[in-house]
Amino acid sequence: MDGNIKILTDNISDFMNHLKSRYSLFHLSNLFFRDIHYGIKSYLETRRVKVAYGEAERLAVLLIRELEKSSVLKPIKNGSWMLNYPEFRKPPVKPAA
Repeated sequence: MDGNIKILTDNISDFMNHLKSRYSLFHLSNLFFRDIHYGIKSYLETRRVKVAYGEAERLAVLLIRELEKSSVLKPIKNGSWMLNYPEFRKPPVKPAA
């Protein structure tokens, strides 16, 4: 496992929060390949690691594979996943009195 994928897998919670700050992510929402791809590129840049477009794409494939194994991502169809991340649940809405 190369160093960049190790940074991502060792800091998955931090990476997910980074994605949430860039995109509207909630538990059970859809997540797309390019969201992850560009999220990886920007996340690594915040850690002062410069990655090329193709390298970020390769890392996205590897990270998605890991997130599928841990059931954080559930495939919907080619290029899209459902996010299974309870930490991002929306707060319950109470009905008006």
